[in-house]
Amino acid sequence: MNELANFWNIIVKSNTFNFAVLLLIFAILFKKLNVSALVEKIKQDIINTINNAKAERENAKNKLYDAQKSIENIEEEIKQRLDEASLRGEGIAGQISANTDEQVKLIEKNISRVINAEEKTLSAKITEKTLKASIELAKQHIKNTLANNPELHNKFIDESIDNIDRV
Repeated sequence: MNELANFWNIIVKSNTFNFAVLLLIFAILFKKLNVSALVEKIKQDIINTINNAKAERENAKNKLYDAQKSIENIEEEIKQRLDEASLRGEGIAGQISANTDEQVKLIEKNISRVINAEEKTLSAKITEKTLKASIELAKQHIKNTLANNPELHNKFIDESIDNIDRV
Protein backbone atom coordinates (compact mmCIF):
# COMPACT_ATOMS: atom_id res chain seq x y z
CA MET A 1 0.00 0.00 0.00
CA ASN A 2 2.84 2.22 0.60
CA GLU A 3 3.82 1.84 -2.97
CA LEU A 4 0.42 2.86 -4.07
CA ALA A 5 0.58 5.93 -1.86
CA ASN A 6 4.02 6.80 -3.26
CA PHE A 7 2.80 6.32 -6.78
CA TRP A 8 -0.18 8.55 -6.02
CA ASN A 9 2.09 11.25 -4.55
CA ILE A 10 4.32 11.16 -7.60
CA ILE A 11 1.36 11.46 -9.96
CA VAL A 12 -0.27 14.29 -7.97
CA LYS A 13 3.00 16.17 -7.85
CA SER A 14 3.71 15.71 -11.54
CA ASN A 15 3.02 18.59 -13.95
CA THR A 16 1.50 16.29 -16.54
CA PHE A 17 -1.16 15.13 -14.13
CA ASN A 18 -1.91 18.70 -13.07
CA PHE A 19 -2.12 19.72 -16.72
CA ALA A 20 -4.49 16.83 -17.50
CA VAL A 21 -6.71 17.79 -14.52
CA LEU A 22 -6.71 21.38 -15.72
CA LEU A 23 -7.73 20.27 -19.24
CA LEU A 24 -10.48 18.14 -17.76
CA ILE A 25 -11.78 21.13 -15.72
CA PHE A 26 -11.67 23.34 -18.83
CA ALA A 27 -13.51 20.70 -20.87
CA ILE A 28 -16.25 20.47 -18.24
CA LEU A 29 -16.51 24.26 -18.04
CA PHE A 30 -16.48 24.51 -21.86
CA LYS A 31 -19.44 22.15 -22.09
CA LYS A 32 -21.30 23.75 -19.18
CA LEU A 33 -20.78 27.37 -20.24
CA ASN A 34 -21.22 26.67 -23.95
CA VAL A 35 -18.17 28.77 -24.72
CA SER A 36 -18.36 27.94 -28.43
CA ALA A 37 -21.81 29.55 -28.69
CA LEU A 38 -20.55 32.54 -26.71
CA VAL A 39 -17.47 32.86 -28.94
CA GLU A 40 -19.70 32.47 -32.01
CA LYS A 41 -22.03 35.19 -30.72
CA ILE A 42 -19.11 37.56 -30.06
CA LYS A 43 -17.74 36.70 -33.52
CA GLN A 44 -21.15 37.48 -35.10
CA ASP A 45 -21.41 40.75 -33.14
CA ILE A 46 -17.97 41.78 -34.41
CA ILE A 47 -18.96 40.88 -37.99
CA ASN A 48 -22.22 42.86 -37.63
CA THR A 49 -20.32 45.82 -36.20
CA ILE A 50 -17.86 45.70 -39.11
CA ASN A 51 -20.72 45.50 -41.63
CA ASN A 52 -22.54 48.39 -39.91
CA ALA A 53 -19.34 50.41 -39.96
CA LYS A 54 -18.95 49.70 -43.69
CA ALA A 55 -22.56 50.74 -44.32
CA GLU A 56 -22.08 53.90 -42.26
CA ARG A 57 -18.89 54.60 -44.18
CA GLU A 58 -20.78 54.28 -47.47
CA ASN A 59 -23.56 56.54 -46.13
CA ALA A 60 -20.98 59.06 -45.02
CA LYS A 61 -19.32 58.92 -48.46
CA ASN A 62 -22.71 59.46 -50.13
CA LYS A 63 -23.53 62.36 -47.82
CA LEU A 64 -20.10 63.87 -48.47
CA TYR A 65 -20.64 63.48 -52.22
CA ASP A 66 -24.11 65.07 -51.95
CA ALA A 67 -22.72 67.91 -49.85
CA GLN A 68 -19.90 68.51 -52.33
CA LYS A 69 -22.39 68.48 -55.18
CA SER A 70 -24.71 70.89 -53.39
CA ILE A 71 -21.93 73.42 -52.77
CA GLU A 72 -20.44 72.96 -56.22
CA ASN A 73 -22.32 75.95 -57.65
CA ILE A 74 -22.69 77.90 -54.41
CA GLU A 75 -20.59 80.85 -55.65
CA GLU A 76 -22.73 81.17 -58.78
CA GLU A 77 -25.93 80.97 -56.73
CA ILE A 78 -24.62 83.60 -54.32
CA LYS A 79 -23.64 85.84 -57.23
CA GLN A 80 -27.04 85.30 -58.86
CA ARG A 81 -28.92 86.10 -55.65
CA LEU A 82 -26.76 89.18 -55.07
CA ASP A 83 -27.49 90.32 -58.62
CA GLU A 84 -31.23 89.74 -58.08
CA ALA A 85 -31.10 91.62 -54.78
CA SER A 86 -29.23 94.46 -56.47
CA LEU A 87 -31.85 94.66 -59.24
CA ARG A 88 -34.65 94.62 -56.69
CA GLY A 89 -32.86 97.30 -54.68
CA GLU A 90 -32.45 99.47 -57.78
CA GLY A 91 -36.13 98.99 -58.63
CA ILE A 92 -37.19 99.91 -55.12
CA ALA A 93 -34.82 102.89 -55.12
CA GLY A 94 -36.32 104.06 -58.44
CA GLN A 95 -39.81 103.62 -57.08
CA ILE A 96 -38.93 105.53 -53.92
CA SER A 97 -37.35 108.28 -56.02
CA ALA A 98 -40.44 108.51 -58.25
CA ASN A 99 -42.73 108.58 -55.21
CA THR A 100 -40.54 111.24 -53.62
CA ASP A 101 -40.64 113.33 -56.80
CA GLU A 102 -44.45 113.04 -56.87
CA GLN A 103 -44.65 114.04 -53.22
CA VAL A 104 -42.36 117.02 -53.83
CA LYS A 105 -44.51 118.11 -56.78
CA LEU A 106 -47.67 117.79 -54.69
CA ILE A 107 -46.07 119.74 -51.86
CA GLU A 108 -44.91 122.44 -54.29
CA LYS A 109 -48.40 122.58 -55.82
CA ASN A 110 -49.98 122.87 -52.37
CA ILE A 111 -47.47 125.56 -51.42
CA SER A 112 -48.31 127.46 -54.60
CA ARG A 113 -52.03 127.23 -53.80
CA VAL A 114 -51.47 128.42 -50.25
CA ILE A 115 -49.25 131.27 -51.46
CA ASN A 116 -51.82 132.30 -54.08
CA ALA A 117 -54.62 132.17 -51.53
CA GLU A 118 -52.56 134.23 -49.08
CA GLU A 119 -51.66 136.68 -51.84
CA LYS A 120 -55.35 137.09 -52.69
CA THR A 121 -56.24 137.50 -49.02
CA LEU A 122 -53.48 140.03 -48.48
CA SER A 123 -54.37 141.80 -51.71
CA ALA A 124 -58.02 142.01 -50.65
CA LYS A 125 -57.02 143.30 -47.22
CA ILE A 126 -54.64 145.86 -48.74
CA THR A 127 -57.27 146.89 -51.29
CA GLU A 128 -59.83 147.29 -48.53
CA LYS A 129 -57.44 149.35 -46.40
CA THR A 130 -56.42 151.40 -49.44
CA LEU A 131 -60.06 151.94 -50.33
CA LYS A 132 -60.90 153.07 -46.79
CA ALA A 133 -57.84 155.32 -46.74
CA SER A 134 -58.80 156.73 -50.17
CA ILE A 135 -62.36 157.36 -48.99
CA GLU A 136 -61.07 159.09 -45.90
CA LEU A 137 -58.67 161.16 -47.99
CA ALA A 138 -61.46 162.00 -50.43
CA LYS A 139 -63.71 163.01 -47.51
CA GLN A 140 -61.00 165.19 -46.07
CA HIS A 141 -60.27 166.66 -49.47
CA ILE A 142 -63.95 167.39 -50.09
CA LYS A 143 -64.35 168.90 -46.62
CA ASN A 144 -61.24 171.01 -47.10
CA THR A 145 -62.33 172.06 -50.58
CA LEU A 146 -65.83 172.91 -49.34
CA ALA A 147 -64.43 174.73 -46.36
CA ASN A 148 -62.17 176.80 -48.62
CA ASN A 149 -64.83 177.44 -51.23
CA PRO A 150 -68.42 177.53 -49.81
CA GLU A 151 -69.96 178.25 -53.24
CA LEU A 152 -68.97 174.74 -54.37
CA HIS A 153 -71.23 173.35 -51.68
CA ASN A 154 -74.30 174.82 -53.29
CA LYS A 155 -73.13 173.76 -56.73
CA PHE A 156 -72.75 170.12 -55.57
CA ILE A 157 -76.17 170.13 -53.99
CA ASP A 158 -77.72 171.43 -57.21
CA GLU A 159 -75.92 168.79 -59.31
CA SER A 160 -77.06 166.03 -56.93
CA ILE A 161 -80.65 167.17 -57.20
CA ASP A 162 -80.37 167.23 -61.00
CA ASN A 163 -78.97 163.68 -60.96
CA ILE A 164 -81.83 162.49 -58.77
CA ASP A 165 -84.32 163.94 -61.19
CA ARG A 166 -82.78 162.01 -64.08
CA VAL A 167 -83.15 158.69 -62.36
